[in-house]
Amino acid sequence: MKTLKTICLVLFLMGFTSAIAQNPEKKAQKFTDNITKVLNLTAEESKGVYEIQLEKFSTAKKIRKMYADQPEIKKEKLKANGKNTYNKMKNLLGKEKMKAWNAYKKSKRN
Repeated sequence: MKTLKTICLVLFLMGFTSAIAQNPEKKAQKFTDNITKVLNLTAEESKGVYEIQLEKFSTAKKIRKMYADQPEIKKEKLKANGKNTYNKMKNLLGKEKMKAWNAYKKSKRN
C-alpha cells in the first residue's frame, strides 16, 4: 500500500513539473488563443497579447530560477511582473475588455 502511494506521488509530481516546465512560447500561445476566442480579439490585439504574455512568462521563468532559494523576494518579483503585465494588457485592450476577461475568469472558477 505504501508503495502504491509513493508511485502515485511520483506520477503526480512528474505531471506537475512537466506542466510548469512548459516553455513560455507555448504558455503565451495557449493564453492568447483562449483570450482571443473569449473576447473576439482582432489579429492586431491578439498579436499584442501574445507579445505581452510571452514577456510575462519569460520573465517569470527567469525570476523563478534567479530567486529559487529566496521565496519572499521571488514572490515579490512575480507579483510585480503580474501587475506590469496587467497594466500592459489594460493599455492594449482597454478597461471594458479587461472587465469582460476578468468576469470570464471568475465564472470559470465557480
